[in-house]
Amino acid sequence: MTRLHLAPLFLILLLVVVPPTGAFLVPTTTKTTTALYFFGGLKDAFKNDESLGKAKDPGLSGGPQYNEQVTVNGKAVPGAVAGQKLTVVANKVRVRIPVNCQKGDCGTCMVLLNGRKVKACQTPLPASKATIQTL
Repeated sequence: MTRLHLAPLFLILLLVVVPPTGAFLVPTTTKTTTALYFFGGLKDAFKNDESLGKAKDPGLSGGPQYNEQVTVNGKAVPGAVAGQKLTVVANKVRVRIPVNCQKGDCGTCMVLLNGRKVKACQTPLPASKATIQTL
C-alpha cells in the first residue's frame, strides 16, 4: 500500500485509540426548562410608547348583543344572541330543525321567521323581535 492509502487508515485508528478531548470528564446535571416565554417576553415591548394610550381590558369591548324577544314554536328562548344561526337558536329550546347541506342549497331547513320563509342554516337571528315557526 502507498502512503496515500495509509493516511485515512491512520486517522481512523487514531480516533479509535485516542478519545476526543473531554471524553473523560464526568457529566454534570443541569436543570433545564422547556417553557416558552414568547408572549411573556413581549409584555414589556411597548411599555415606553406613550402614543398607545392606556391599556384596555382584553376581550369583547361591548360583549354579545342578546335578544330576549325570540320565540320558537311559541317557546321563549332565553339568552339568544343576535347574529347566531336560527338552527342554533332553536336548539336552545330543544326544537330540532332538520339540516342537510349547511349551505342553503337543499331547502330542508326552511322555517318561518316573522312570517317569511327563510333557510335556518344560513339566516342569522335579527336584533329585533323574532318569531320562528318550523314547517
